[in-house]
Amino acid sequence: MAGSPGALAQDPFGLTGGTAQETSAPAATPLETLIEVLKDDAARQALIEELETRAAGAAGTDTAAGEQAGASDISGEAATIGGEIAQFTQQASESAAETVDEVWRQVRRIPAIFSAFGAADYRAIGWIVLDLLAVVVITYGTYFAIRFLTERFRRLADLRAVAAGRGAVLLAAFVILISNLAIVLAAWAAGYVVTLSLVGNAGEVAFHHSLFLNAFLIVEVVQAGARAVLAPRRPDLRLLRVPDEDAWMLTGWLRWATSIFAFGQFLLVPVFARFVSFTAAQALSVLIYVAVLAMAINLVLRLRQTVADWLTGLTSKDPGGVLHFSARYWHVPVLIYLIVLFAVVIVWPQGVLVSMLSATLKIILAMVLGAIAAGILARVIMTGVRLPPNINTRIPLLERRLNAFVPRALTVLRILVFMLVVAITLDTIGLFSISGWLSSEFGTRLAASLLTLAFIFSVAFFAWLALTSWVDYRLLPANGAVKSRERTLLVLARNAATIAIIVFTLMFTLSEIGLDIAPLLASAGIIGLAVGFGAQKAVQDIITGIFIQLEGAIDVGDVVTIGGISGSVERLTIRSAGLRDVNGIYHIVPFSSVDTVSNFMRGFAFALADIGVAYRENLDEVKQAMLDAYEELKKNETVADDLVEPELEWMGIDKFADSAMIVRARIKTLPGRQWAVNRAYNAEIKTIFDARGIEIPFPHQTVYFGEDKSGNAPPMHMVSVIKRSHTADDERRAPASPPKAETVEPEIAAPPRPAEPSPPEVPDADDFTPPDDR
Repeated sequence: MAGSPGALAQDPFGLTGGTAQETSAPAATPLETLIEVLKDDAARQALIEELETRAAGAAGTDTAAGEQAGASDISGEAATIGGEIAQFTQQASESAAETVDEVWRQVRRIPAIFSAFGAADYRAIGWIVLDLLAVVVITYGTYFAIRFLTERFRRLADLRAVAAGRGAVLLAAFVILISNLAIVLAAWAAGYVVTLSLVGNAGEVAFHHSLFLNAFLIVEVVQAGARAVLAPRRPDLRLLRVPDEDAWMLTGWLRWATSIFAFGQFLLVPVFARFVSFTAAQALSVLIYVAVLAMAINLVLRLRQTVADWLTGLTSKDPGGVLHFSARYWHVPVLIYLIVLFAVVIVWPQGVLVSMLSATLKIILAMVLGAIAAGILARVIMTGVRLPPNINTRIPLLERRLNAFVPRALTVLRILVFMLVVAITLDTIGLFSISGWLSSEFGTRLAASLLTLAFIFSVAFFAWLALTSWVDYRLLPANGAVKSRERTLLVLARNAATIAIIVFTLMFTLSEIGLDIAPLLASAGIIGLAVGFGAQKAVQDIITGIFIQLEGAIDVGDVVTIGGISGSVERLTIRSAGLRDVNGIYHIVPFSSVDTVSNFMRGFAFALADIGVAYRENLDEVKQAMLDAYEELKKNETVADDLVEPELEWMGIDKFADSAMIVRARIKTLPGRQWAVNRAYNAEIKTIFDARGIEIPFPHQTVYFGEDKSGNAPPMHMVSVIKRSHTADDERRAPASPPKAETVEPEIAAPPRPAEPSPPEVPDADDFTPPDDR
């Protein structure tokens, strides 16, 4: 038969197979086998028990499957919280038990791993090391030779960058990093050329040669990055601000740790796996990991106090808070993490360790790059933006505006850098998925909205900055004389453009965050219409002001008469004008009340001289005296430059007044200087008229008593006045006789002549200084 009854009972249908001899015999049919089993009582009983066991297992499986399916079909309302908690704890306990069992099995394998070193044959390793010497010497010789030849270039770049400024320093650090990477690639390529042409068979690369060259590339690329960040020989190019001693120590530690790890894992471990044994290679890998972890623990202990001081300085504003406590004891979680890595290395030399190390390196790289970026941003925020002197001379307000905006923007950017580092860390350890969040609808919309808003604000700011800087450049006196009208229009244009930029930025922002601005625009239109009806005067002010500005009727600094008020314009907006009169009173005149604008400072002006002389004076003598007075005026240094024409414009007798004839002349002057010229000319007239005896009569009246039909004048009654000096005794002794009368001429007081109308008093342009419209 094919086997004993017991065996057939255990596997009646040959499901598990048999030995080679059994399978070589002629196989019985399943029916014959079943008949033989049923004939044997013991085999029949064993078969029955086996079938019952399998039936019970199948029923249990079906029941469990049914329960699971039923549980999955139960709605969220029917599921209980207790059941969910029980299911979670059940899965957690089973997973923990499996983990403990796996750990225990791995711990029991540790002696077997390290026992492989004793049985290894190291002669092949020795031959490989000797064969690698030529490639090592040539590769590193090429590397150090190129570094020596290019050292002068790097030093020159360092000096020029430091002299040029911070931006040049960053550029120089990047250029030096690229040059170091190029040197590494050149040495790596030279090693491959030597391997292909000189060492071993021509045109072939040995396995261990390729391993060494790849390990060399890894070590030197990491070292080039470390030199770019720490720059131990060039403190001025150091991106990570640490003391020189720490920079040298960290650079050396990175070289040793990277060399041990790269040459161990990427050279020795594969060589051991191929030429010695896989177990020995696994043991060597564990020893390399342990050595690197020991170096990391030693580094943390050495830098414990230095890093704690730096971190506590950052958290000095919260001395008793959680951040300050974490900064003081930062090394504790790091050491715990390294110890966990040490345990993982011993228990799981492969698989888990590689994923943990890659995650750790990713987190460290993100933190280092984030610290570098945050440090650069912090230095820019602290020192501010510094523009070249020639730009500050041309646009003096540009640097101040940049320093008012850039530090705030960089502060926001620092927060974003910190959030990005935190997100990368959470993504690496599996608590948060950046890719999953970005692929979600909310994440995609939020990221797109943030980028769009940043673009909108940046464009708006730079447009406003360019506009205001151009206006400042145009208004700067060093760039050429600016007319008052041009100054006024530039200031108004800057204000209007600023308001427009703010409004459009607000509209785009609201639209981007999801608000429908169409109803807002419609509501704004309706509100604007209602406000327009309710504020017609304000609208009239603005419209009239726009046309006044377009026509150039008024500029800041002009002396004008508007709304019945004369004064110098100190402030000019689109709605009103601010005037200060000769008494120093400041007036605000809305443009809606302006019907006429009288500007005394447009193009040129006339100093009008109306001189009153006695009727008895000779007109030719008066004219010559006035011409001579003008010649003396031209010698006056105070007003000589204000005269436009060389000759006085004599206009003759203007009118006959009550007590004088008025002769008129005028002098053409620069705008705004007519009042000063008029005063100086009056002084010259007075001097010359006095010297030549020309009378400037005071006001008087002639009294006419009339006459009768025959031409005789009526008699004038005289009043006598007694002029005698006497005392009281004389009055008592004197006889009562009339005193002697003395005839005197009567004193008739002439009534005052009404004052002649004079032009409105306007302030002198010399008394006003155009205000700074800024």
